[in-house]
Amino acid sequence: MTWDWQYVQQIMPSLMIGIWYTILVTIASSAIALVGGLLLAILESVSTTLGRTFVRFWLEFFRGVPVLVLLYFSFYVLPEIGVTMPALPIGIGVLGIVYAAFCSEVYRGSLITIPGELRDACVALNLSRFAMWQRVLIPLMVTRSIPALLNYVLSLFRLTAWLFAIGVPVLMFQADVVAEQSYRYLEPYTLTGLIYVAMNLPFLYVLYRFKVRHA
Repeated sequence: MTWDWQYVQQIMPSLMIGIWYTILVTIASSAIALVGGLLLAILESVSTTLGRTFVRFWLEFFRGVPVLVLLYFSFYVLPEIGVTMPALPIGIGVLGIVYAAFCSEVYRGSLITIPGELRDACVALNLSRFAMWQRVLIPLMVTRSIPALLNYVLSLFRLTAWLFAIGVPVLMFQADVVAEQSYRYLEPYTLTGLIYVAMNLPFLYVLYRFKVRHA
């Protein structure tokens, strides 16, 4: 099989649609994961023993079940009990919730490393509990978590390819469609791999710059 540049020109518009949906899913699911993970870490920290047990159960549940199982369950099983949603919000929601569980662990790890003397200083300054979280603890948690969180965003970006299994028109889905229509697989899958690598580069650059700045 030889490389056909004319065929490449024909399939690029379809792949561009896939790129757009891949970016959309990455941004939306990352927002859910980063904000949801922070809220879960705070909730686990300030809850009672029963509350912490409840949060821990859901964290371990979503970390333990494969993403593909959750996608299929949400897309095929939930409609049988009357819960029907389009594939796009299902994909964004599943990726966001699963990675919120992972991000929560990162935030919690950062919170543990904050010295207890800092909380004592906040009490000595007569800061309310809300002000202590808002002005001191949360900014420190977020700042210290950035390298690990960027890695999770990068993982989310790669996992968007799995949404082709429920028909979300991400880049992998679009490549599969054009390949099946033309019975040519060299160009669609090669271009898809190269595009994924190219879209990875900004994440890797930001991560590198952050590590250099804080080394």
